[in-house]
Amino acid sequence: MRHPTQIPRDLTLLPYIPPYFGRGLRLLCWCVGLLYFIWASLRVQAATVVLDPGHGGYDPGGVPRQRFIEKKVTLEISKLIQARLLASGHKVIMTRTRDEFVELEDRVDISNSAPYRAVFVSIHCNSAPNSSAHGIETYHYSSRSGRLAQAIHTRVVAATGEEDRGVRKARFYVLRKNRRVAVLAELGFLTNPKEGANLARSARYQKKVADAVAAGIQSVVR
Repeated sequence: MRHPTQIPRDLTLLPYIPPYFGRGLRLLCWCVGLLYFIWASLRVQAATVVLDPGHGGYDPGGVPRQRFIEKKVTLEISKLIQARLLASGHKVIMTRTRDEFVELEDRVDISNSAPYRAVFVSIHCNSAPNSSAHGIETYHYSSRSGRLAQAIHTRVVAATGEEDRGVRKARFYVLRKNRRVAVLAELGFLTNPKEGANLARSARYQKKVADAVAAGIQSVVR
């Protein structure tokens, strides 16, 4: 029979305190254990990642008449990220797996329907009227998403060697309406001849970028 003051180990993550400890010491140990439990529960830990390849279908992304099509590049890179995460044991939910248009509301609904500790990462490529623009930008809306944004951003910049254009806060629909930790990554400019060619045509470069995004995600979620 279990002693009435013993905490069942199979029913709680809080530490077991032997009954012969003094009341004050037992209370202190209990409080420390409770604080650790609260801290651990607040960490971003998720086995599920929602990957959102930007654009698709009749929405090609980018600017009119740009040489490389964003919707194609985002899907290719997202599939590489998916493979890396699956190989590491994560569950991955894709908002699209082929060239189809998915409404922003539907993308957010997919994310909000995922497990509570899932994270959402939207994959995009940038564009600009000035073809010399280049570099990496990463966006988040809520402060609790900042850590994931910074983790992905730092690794993509390091892997590509491209200009660091910063981690920024933005009111993009897929971030603002998302109830999960949510990040939007702009992985380079398709309107830049060199950066665009690397993103659209170089399998090696695409894998480098995908591995960096996956590594950033894995540094935050477990």
